[in-house]
Amino acid sequence: MTARENDGAPSVENLTLSDPLHITSNREAKHVLPNSSSSTPDGEQIDDDMIIPGIKFVNYRDESQIDCVMRLVGRDLSEPYSVFTYRYFLHRYPQLCIFAVPENDTSDDPEPIGCIVCKIDPDECEQGVEVEQDIGEPKLCGYIGMLAIDTSYRRSGIGSALAKRAVRRMANMGCSSIILETEVTNKAAMKLYEEKLGFMREEFLVRYYLNNNDAYRLRLWLKE
Repeated sequence: MTARENDGAPSVENLTLSDPLHITSNREAKHVLPNSSSSTPDGEQIDDDMIIPGIKFVNYRDESQIDCVMRLVGRDLSEPYSVFTYRYFLHRYPQLCIFAVPENDTSDDPEPIGCIVCKIDPDECEQGVEVEQDIGEPKLCGYIGMLAIDTSYRRSGIGSALAKRAVRRMANMGCSSIILETEVTNKAAMKLYEEKLGFMREEFLVRYYLNNNDAYRLRLWLKE
């Protein structure tokens, strides 16, 4: 999968995967999002930095919106996705796809200007061996697979707000950590994930992408 984020990196904010060369994994450095200051009508807790003036955040509804996701994400990928890749994410975890929509778009079906797509799997961070909880259940690991922002809306905090909302949802669904991949050259993505969200470099992936670019796998440890 590819995931490339971009509150100003390769044309759409993105993210992506390959063969590992271990760099760091610091499990003592765990991160938790700050306390929420408000909540949505459905009870979801939202911090002030998850709110962007003029932008509303709405949930993916059904497959009628899959073209919106494909248009946003597909503009700047270093490798193409088939429709089956999108369906794999969206059918399994539709609640982990969030759209950003301009509030001034009053049409019945407003066009999203940003989206994030995630999934959850059993954690296999220890050399392919699932990490077990005390009760014998495998720990869960969230994965940010796609993050895309329209070029005219970048550098306004939308990518960061989407990521924080998705992280909170995955934490509430029981994830102990969240991973993603991003190109080594994607400085804006690295700044967002490492400096703003607390992700740490876990692996260096040599020639991970089809364009032969290297990647970092990043992991965010959530407070238990």
